[in-house]
Amino acid sequence: MVSKTQYLRGAIGHLFLLLVNFSVLVGIIESLQLFSPTLPFLNILVLGYMLVHTFVLLAVQQGVQILEFIKMRTPTILILYYFDVGDEETITIPLFDPTKNRLAVIILLLVITGGPILYPIFAIYGFLLVWGHLTIIALDPSRIVQYFGIFLNYAPPLLLIIAGVIVISIVMIERRHV
Repeated sequence: MVSKTQYLRGAIGHLFLLLVNFSVLVGIIESLQLFSPTLPFLNILVLGYMLVHTFVLLAVQQGVQILEFIKMRTPTILILYYFDVGDEETITIPLFDPTKNRLAVIILLLVITGGPILYPIFAIYGFLLVWGHLTIIALDPSRIVQYFGIFLNYAPPLLLIIAGVIVISIVMIERRHV
């Protein structure tokens, strides 16, 4: 039977991971503004790779987190999971076992091709942007009205896109279990 402290640890873990995922999403969205005609082609390729790679990893991470939240399990951080499993140990969660699941192969490729480096970069960048915006909002009340207007204009399509990515991620994960 699960104790109250395990529920509390799971809830805190899910909230923390949700904050990290939100920061990564903010970092990705704000990085899209960096594309300009004056940006060198090589920088465009690198930034494009970083954005696509991190967005796919974010979508899978969020889908896994929602699945674990529904099943009342503690959240798994994908970029760290495979480093916690020893050489002689078996992977306990079938969803993350590349020999049993194709999604696990994609996750493993995302981790190998830069996940532990790119994900924290966008998380820190997004967190600093959110922190900077919050301190500006706290100092200037007119900014609150301005940001609320921006929220009303841009939030519904963004939330729809995010919800779509999450739903597609969950469907992909659940389809592999059936």
